[in-house]
Amino acid sequence: MKLRPEQEGRLYRIALASPETRNALDREACAELLRKLREAAFDPSIGAILLEAEGPVFCAACEPHEELLSIGREILKPFIVAVQGVALGGGLALVANAHIVVAAQGTSFGLTGIREGSWHRAIHHAVANAIGERRALELSLSGRVFSTPDALAWGLVHHVAPAFEFDERAEQIATEIANANAEAVREMLAE
Repeated sequence: MKLRPEQEGRLYRIALASPETRNALDREACAELLRKLREAAFDPSIGAILLEAEGPVFCAACEPHEELLSIGREILKPFIVAVQGVALGGGLALVANAHIVVAAQGTSFGLTGIREGSWHRAIHHAVANAIGERRALELSLSGRVFSTPDALAWGLVHHVAPAFEFDERAEQIATEIANANAEAVREMLAE
């Protein structure tokens, strides 16, 4: 798995850059992503972090790495995820950990581990924290894939954009947040 980090002013972007594997994250990639997120969280020149992906799929799988899948509660910088295509299992848990989520229309989400005979507590808890325990339990038990309108209605996604303006919209939102007053943002996220 390749990660492509880039800083543009106060915005730090990390792209999942292995479209040939549908941006699946193994343990090594999870550890590297966690390291980059923590470094960015402590860098005073960074106002916000944007996690995005190259290719048509955001993240088709992510190993159940407990520290990474609860990172949204740890970092005191806005953590924004731009999700398109598909976010399954641990990929969905990454989305659920974000402070703000921008999704492309037509994105699909799911906790599909039950179909392969697996269930991971860290993934389930991350999603349950975002959308509620009962809904997360139903999704985990059924392995059902759900749509962007469902994700928006359940509070998992905050903004939806058509594919042709998705990248621009995610960057605009993330840049505005990155340029907000750092002290006020830190105080808000520390609550």
